[in-house]
Amino acid sequence: MHKSVIVVDDFLEQPDLLRRSATQQEYPKLKKAAFFPGRNSKHPQIINGYDQRISEIVGQKLVRQTESAPYAKFRLALEGDTGTKGVHIDNVEWTAILYLTLPEYCQDGTHLFRHIPTNTDRAPLTLEECHSMGCNGFPDFWDTVLNPHTNDPSKWEKTLSIPMRYNRLVIIQAQQYHDAGLSFGTSIEDGRLIYLTGYNSA
Repeated sequence: MHKSVIVVDDFLEQPDLLRRSATQQEYPKLKKAAFFPGRNSKHPQIINGYDQRISEIVGQKLVRQTESAPYAKFRLALEGDTGTKGVHIDNVEWTAILYLTLPEYCQDGTHLFRHIPTNTDRAPLTLEECHSMGCNGFPDFWDTVLNPHTNDPSKWEKTLSIPMRYNRLVIIQAQQYHDAGLSFGTSIEDGRLIYLTGYNSA
């Protein structure tokens, strides 16, 4: 598996309970287009002990991020749903995705990419790395690399595909270039349904 990704199958002992909660949620329509495809649940669903398990899997103490990214919310993305961003990074250090689509409806998954012009698989973490990409700083990286190229397939090489599987947990180092994969289905019963949490190092 890719060094920036951790995959754990059969993560929850009773995933059907979490999925049932997801199907009872409201998914408000967005007032303006979001960078991600689909809609987030109106309310978070906190799971006791969840964050601790993620920390144990990653091997370091993590703290939840509730402002810079959706935390403990479900996301539903149906066929035709698109976001403004394709390949992107997240505004956290770690993103955890738990797939809740039933096995008979699972399609596609999550993809990781290499940025061809800079030959990098993640965003710069230091000013020196920005300079090595030919950027003056982080704002310049966003303005000249990530934002202009996010929806241009010619600028990206797919390096890894993680297939969607019911109750599969995928943890990504969130500065790794990735996308949300395919949106599909016509309802919450057969659509792309995930549970999202984001973290930074303590």
